Amino acid sequence: MEKIKGLLYISGIFIFTFFHSIYLYILLIFLLCALSGKDFILMLKKTLFSILVFNSVVSVSYIFINGFDWYYIALINMRVFGITFMTFLFIKRVNLFKLFSFSETLMFILILSYSQILTFQKLLTDFRFAMKSRTIKPDFSDRYNFFRRVVGFFMKSSLERSKEINMAMKSRGFYTDG
Repeated sequence: MEKIKGLLYISGIFIFTFFHSIYLYILLIFLLCALSGKDFILMLKKTLFSILVFNSVVSVSYIFINGFDWYYIALINMRVFGITFMTFLFIKRVNLFKLFSFSETLMFILILSYSQILTFQKLLTDFRFAMKSRTIKPDFSDRYNFFRRVVGFFMKSSLERSKEINMAMKSRGFYTDG
């Protein structure tokens, strides 16, 4: 069943990127909303939060460079919304470990990625508790400094971890430099 869901997801990505009809996108987005069921509000919030800044910058840039073309702007924004919503729905409904169980290499990469995600989630939670415990009512500068330091930590930590994972993958024969 997981493999069928995976194929449906890939097909959905293909449909959202290959076809250029707003009406088809509206139909697909309504279908995705219906499939999300009771998780609709949560998925909608996550999707809008995830794409708000990116789509705003792209849309404003497009209008500034090419003029206002409502059809194209709606098409691009609906495409990004649909793919993002579908991705959140896919992640919520599909067991990735079962989906990639056919390949030892994909399972290894998934386990590495998943463990890093869980580690970063735990660290972010710890950072939030630390901020909460050290400030009574944080003002803008406190939050800005906190955000700046956390982003710096995660960037540095990601770089270090990627180097370690790269070495681990090389030692297991995943790829060679030559």
